[in-house]
Amino acid sequence: MSTVFFLFLVHLSVGVLAALPLVTARAGTFFKFCSASAAFMSTAGLWLLWRRFGWEGAGGPGGDRYAIVLVATLALIFLTVLYNRALHFNWERARGPLLAAALLAGLVSVVASTPVEHRGLALAADLTSVVLLGGAAGAMVLGHWYLVVLDLPIVALRRLTVMLVVGLGIRILAVAVTFVAAAGAYEGARQVALGMWSPDGVFVWMRLLFGIAGPISLLWFTWKTVEIRSTQSATGILYVQWFLVMSGELLAKYLRVAAGVPL
Repeated sequence: MSTVFFLFLVHLSVGVLAALPLVTARAGTFFKFCSASAAFMSTAGLWLLWRRFGWEGAGGPGGDRYAIVLVATLALIFLTVLYNRALHFNWERARGPLLAAALLAGLVSVVASTPVEHRGLALAADLTSVVLLGGAAGAMVLGHWYLVVLDLPIVALRRLTVMLVVGLGIRILAVAVTFVAAAGAYEGARQVALGMWSPDGVFVWMRLLFGIAGPISLLWFTWKTVEIRSTQSATGILYVQWFLVMSGELLAKYLRVAAGVPL
């Protein structure tokens, strides 16, 4: 489970950081809150990884690239903290480069932690998970800022809603490709597809229902409330959206680690 939570926390951290350039500077402390949260979650994920696998990393994520995963995650934490301090001390010129560097370190960690076998499918699943988690979490958190920054432009929430929609769309595509691979040479996907009808298949169905079908059912309501500038209603719906996305992605990470299939 240490690997499951490490993957989830790092993917969420990178996704939240990736959402920041879509938000207008008028949001103020939103940037500090998100960057501090990303640094905390990355630190928690790294601690779980180190406690379970130590420095050698036998059986850890990335296999022989485990050291790269550790170093890249450390760099992600360090650069995110620096970005947060640049916001606090108003270092205008340092903000952009530090955020870009933190995102780069996070992407290196994500890429390095993919398994060697069927890396293409795993990488597609991880990158789409980053976008979906960032869009869902970023939009939900930003909705609260409209209660304290009354003149915050609605375009910021609209952009993160678009990120959520795009993230869900490409996530569905990645999951569909994995199931299509069941008809080919990917034995792991075939076993999962067959296992959907077994007693253990409940985890696959839960992943699809909570992580795919549930968020899809709320997209129209989310978009309409954002369009009419009903930010409180949008935030309430985004709470439910975030719970469904979080549940689905946690189950996806579990299935990847336990069954070796990137769903």
